[in-house]
Parts: sequence; C-alpha cells; structure tokens
Amino acid sequence: MKVFTGPLLWLLPITAICQSQTTVAPAPWQTGVVTLDGTCAGKEGFVCSPSWGACCSADGLCGRSSKFCGTGCQPAFGNCNAPVVVPPVPGPGSPSTDGSCGGAKQFNCTGTSFGACCSSGGWCGDTAAHCAVDSGCQSLFGSCSAASPVSSDGSCGANGKICPGSTFGDCCSTSGFCGATIAHCGPGCQAGFGNCTSTDTSISTDGSCGSNGKTCKGSTFGDCCSSSGFCGTSTGHCDAAAGCNSGFGTCTGSDSVSTDGSCGKNGKTCIGSTFGDCCSSSGFCGKTTTHCDAAAGCQSGSGTCTGSNDVSVNGLCAKNGKTCKGSTFGDCCSSSGFCGASSTHCSAGCQTKFGTCTTGTGNISTDGACGKNGKTCKGSTFGDCCSPNGFCGKSTDHCNAGCQATFGTCTSGSSGSISINGECGSKNGKTCVGSTFGDCCSSAGFCGGTVTHCGVGCQKSSSNACLMTRIPSADGTCGSTKGGLTCAGGAFNNQCCSSNGFCGTTTAHCSSGW
Repeated sequence: MKVFTGPLLWLLPITAICQSQTTVAPAPWQTGVVTLDGTCAGKEGFVCSPSWGACCSADGLCGRSSKFCGTGCQPAFGNCNAPVVVPPVPGPGSPSTDGSCGGAKQFNCTGTSFGACCSSGGWCGDTAAHCAVDSGCQSLFGSCSAASPVSSDGSCGANGKICPGSTFGDCCSTSGFCGATIAHCGPGCQAGFGNCTSTDTSISTDGSCGSNGKTCKGSTFGDCCSSSGFCGTSTGHCDAAAGCNSGFGTCTGSDSVSTDGSCGKNGKTCIGSTFGDCCSSSGFCGKTTTHCDAAAGCQSGSGTCTGSNDVSVNGLCAKNGKTCKGSTFGDCCSSSGFCGASSTHCSAGCQTKFGTCTTGTGNISTDGACGKNGKTCKGSTFGDCCSPNGFCGKSTDHCNAGCQATFGTCTSGSSGSISINGECGSKNGKTCVGSTFGDCCSSAGFCGGTVTHCGVGCQKSSSNACLMTRIPSADGTCGSTKGGLTCAGGAFNNQCCSSNGFCGTTTAHCSSGW
C-alpha cells in the first residue's frame, strides 16, 4: 500500500497553481492514502484517484458519474459535484457509427469502415447492391457508381440492358433474354443489345413443329415439340415419356435443368442449376426473394417457391418440392410422393420434410374430424364412420356412399373403389369421386381438381367434374376445328387462338380467330 505524505498536485485546480501567490491548504482527501482497489472512506480511510474516478460515493466506491459525485458523495475522501461528461451525439450528416445511413439518423457512409456507399435499404457497404445507381444507391449519404448497361439478371432489350459482357451469353433474344444459343442469336435476335450470328430460319412461326421441319426451340410458343407436332411448355409438350420430339425442341429429363439462367417458357427448370432453384416471374433462375417468393410471381412449375405456392395443388409432393401440409388432399406425403391422409401416406416411408407423419397409435378422432387430418372414427365417441366430408358419425350419410373406409367403418352400400393414394382410372381402376384428392381423374391417372385433372384427357368413368365445354388446351391447339379447346385457363392462358387453331400472342393470333 502506497502512502502519499505530500500534496496530490494532480488534483489541485489548474488556475490555483498558475495564478495564486499564496499557499492554499489542500482538502483532507488530497493528502490521504490513495486507494489501490477502488474503495474509499470506511475503516481504511482511502481517498479516490483519477484512475478509479475522483468521487467517493455513499457506498464507499470511487467513480466519475453522478452516482458517485452527486447525492451522498463523501467530500472528505474525494471530489464531489464533478461535471459529468456526456459524449456528443452525432448529428445529421455525421459519419455512420453503426453501419446505417440516411433514414432518421441521416448518417453518411463516406470515410467509414463499413463502406462508402449507402444502399436503398439504408446500410453502408461497397458492393454493387450498395453502390449501383440502378440498385437504389443514395447519393446524399455516400458515393454511388453509374448504372452499368450490362445485364446482371439475364434480361435485355426493353429494359435498356445489353448482353455482351454478361455471364449469360452475348446475344439478346427476341424475348429479351441473354444467351448464346440459336434461340438467342438467331431469328429475332436484337442486334442493338448484343451479338447476332445465326441465320437459322427453321424456328416455328405458327406453333407447329416436327413433320414440317420446324423447331420450337426459340419460338414464341414454347421450346418443346409435342408428339402431336405443336410447340408449348406444358408437361404434354415437354415430357419425353409423353412423346416429346427432342429433334425439334427441348424435352424434359436430365437435360431439362437450366444451363443459361433462363427458365419457365423454355421448358427449363432451375432445380439443380448453378444459378439458384427458384424461377422468377421474369423467367430467370436465382435464390433471392424476387426469384423465390410466390407473391412475387415465382413459377412453381419450373423451380422451388416459398410462400403459399409451396403447398401441393395436384396431390404430388417431395420430388416437385411441394408440401402436403395445408393441401386439400391430406397433410401426409407418402414414400411414393403423393399427398393423402391414409396410413399408406402417413406411416412407414412418410416424408416428414414435406408434410405431417404419424407414428404408433393415438389417431382416433377426439373432435369429430376425420380423413384429411389422418384421424380415424373407429373407436371415437362420435360414431365409427367417416363421411365424405370428413366427419365422424353413424348415420347413412356417414356410413354409405362416399364413406372413407380407411378412416372408419363403412356399410356394404358404400363404395370400396374410392382412391386412397391419389391414383385412379387406368392406373388401378379406382374412382376419384369422394376421394380426399379431388373429383377428377387425369389422363395420367391421378386424382385432383385442377385444369390438368379436369381438362383434356379427364377420365369420365372415374370422375364427376370433368370439363365438358371450353376445355383449356394442353398442347397449343384451339378453336372449333380442334375440339372446341380454348387457350384460356391452362398453360396458354392470356394467349389468343389464331384462325389456324393455334394459341399464341402475335398479331397473326390475336387479330382474328376463335
């Protein structure tokens, strides 16, 4: 313990030292024993020092704040009423202290360690997202770089962006996408926004393909040539198993993954691509909110989407990235990739990542609901029969026609042929009427309630809701000479039916026709 016997000159007022001509008697605490541990007064009688704080609080502790220097401060063991230094608050235009900029604080990014540019979201940084003018950089609060004319997302033409120098390819297609294929560089290529090198004239201009030597690749109808010789983008056009003609367009399979960042209209999927698994409303693969948010127009048929579009609308799950949770087919995704609520769907092999799975017992309904929620009426207090609408009971409405035998007892008058796994018709002879998947049996043999199920190819013997008129086209044909098919409502929605009976968006299609 160090004992000071002389005056502690470091605590004397500067003015007294400089101006006084007389000897000033120091205060008692200025000649006391300086604390070594921050305590003061008490039995030891220690005084405070600047290293601990010059004020001795009522509790016998040295410090600098009003807690030490204000009420209760002990003047015999330290200074009291010392002014509290309040750090200045940075004003508008000051360099950012927390990485934020603009907004309420009006901080500036210039000269900070966070980056010199202020993004549209109000954060300092040095990336293109922060500094590019076309990304919303705020020049009032930092540096901004001029907008680059090179496409950063694969779009070109109408938005003023060019393809040379982009990562997608140097050619700007007629549809406004950068790439390096014939579809990008051939007929319709926009020379003002990229390189055009091909003179290929074999691209279909009327939606027909195959037998006439025309290809769909790069056409305005879609890149797939169906077995019937029509261009389009639906499964009927693009599925190799359905007869897609790969010699005159793109067909789905291992080669269906996008290699240039474009998706959707060209039949390409983003799942498994190097750009991201989501296909945006503009037809580009990526993984940002703009690409993946269902509310922003993410195309679930060509990639993974977040939000409401994650829920299966056709009874299929897992392989297509869809979940059964919240679907109209049942909350469980079976090992085979079908939504439902039977033990086949919800028990062994059930895929928990894409829905609800049950284990063991405890599936007896406790609230009267059954079927879709995986609960059975057998042994419940409401009745042993599960009605077509999913309620337990024992009346004829519960136990006869439409009764769900998987979830309770049904009388001999009920049908035992209702599909319990989503398959129907030509696949297994089961009917969709009364099933939990939907009342239409598609041409592929799956129950559902979408246009794909109830439109072209709907198996009437296993359905009760097949469309009879104004059936949406599945292959691009339409009009009175094509069975009365319409472009509206299906894969060609918002397109026009030409006088030749093909869906499309050109003047030839929309000026006259059916």
